[in-house]
Amino acid sequence: MTERENENDKYIINILLLVYNTPNILRQIMRYDTIQSKQIKKLFVEQNKKLHDMQSKISAQIQYIEKLNFAQHESFCWLSKRLKLQYSLPPTRGWPMSPDVLLRLHEYISLTKPKKIVEFGSGVSTIVICDAMRQNGFGLLYSIDHSEYFGDQTLQNIKKNSLENFVDLRIAPLELWRSKHIHNDKKSAFWYRKKCLNDIQNIDLLIVDGPPGITCPFARYPAMPAIYDKLNPNAQVWLDDTSRKEEKKICETWADKYGMSLEYLPLEKGLGVLTKK
Repeated sequence: MTERENENDKYIINILLLVYNTPNILRQIMRYDTIQSKQIKKLFVEQNKKLHDMQSKISAQIQYIEKLNFAQHESFCWLSKRLKLQYSLPPTRGWPMSPDVLLRLHEYISLTKPKKIVEFGSGVSTIVICDAMRQNGFGLLYSIDHSEYFGDQTLQNIKKNSLENFVDLRIAPLELWRSKHIHNDKKSAFWYRKKCLNDIQNIDLLIVDGPPGITCPFARYPAMPAIYDKLNPNAQVWLDDTSRKEEKKICETWADKYGMSLEYLPLEKGLGVLTKK
């Protein structure tokens, strides 16, 4: 047998072996494809379920946001009907009080007719409070702000709307709070300069919307220790932003320490209402 014939025989044998083993090879390929297909199908089902769950959550969140936005739009419409201003309000989104709180505030002042109100943190609430007092025909708001810039902006809006007779806006820079505090580190606790409250007595309503929460932990806690003795019997204290844990704890600490009743209103940012007994 020549070398060429030997090579041909080997080639033929290999061909026959390949033909013989082809069914086994095909079965292996099919088995592999079946396993892969099952794994792919399982992965597809899992991912499809995750995608469906995510879509449901997103849809629910969108509906929730739409509901919140509609509630604020509705509140702003009702608030606009109540206000008697010459010029538009400052923005009510972001840090300022939300329209739902502002509407309740205007309605409360119109109904209870407080003579003296104190607010910590000036802004759109200052305009709303003064408008309600002007419609009542009496009342004075003491508006305390730590920022000359924001205080000046509020004052300009007050003057534009001819509300000067109903507000005493005071700039009181933040200083170290040296009395008891819910925050353990007293060296990092700040509050408005105390002397800004010295001549204020007989308060019917206290609005706490400052200083900003980023000032220090439990930044608004000193409001009650600083002013509790100046509150009239049955005076109310409104603390905005009680959807935040710190503000909620502040409310509960005040209620426990001063024996005040406490109610949470489910508004956009949360509102804690305390009443002096």
